[in-house]
Amino acid sequence: MSGTIVLADTNVISELVKNKPDTQVMRWLQTVQRMAISAITLEEAHFGLAWQPNARKLALFNALVERLHAVYAISPAIAQRGGALRGQFQAQGISRSAPDMLIAATAMEHQLVLATRNVRDFLGCGVQVINPFEAA
Repeated sequence: MSGTIVLADTNVISELVKNKPDTQVMRWLQTVQRMAISAITLEEAHFGLAWQPNARKLALFNALVERLHAVYAISPAIAQRGGALRGQFQAQGISRSAPDMLIAATAMEHQLVLATRNVRDFLGCGVQVINPFEAA
């Protein structure tokens, strides 16, 4: 992953703040030089931490965010791309969530590799996806 910026999906970030994170994810993390998240992931993480408060996880999450390469905002271009993606899938009878399509659009817009456990949610989106929960 040298030089590549990895856009981490919420499930990857959530794993990193667990008491016992997945060993495969932790091995993968050692290969990542620059990691970023979408503002969508920031919202989802804070939702989870407000819904089920955990001071240790909040502190770890905040420290992680401080070390990230970037937190990408949802720009008009990303919103348009995400909406178009979701609409194209819907026209094929495939339902995709707005948050997932905005994360995919962020990866597309900034030419990032998307790291997620939920690879199926991003199939056909035109982004490079890796699953850090599986051995390379």
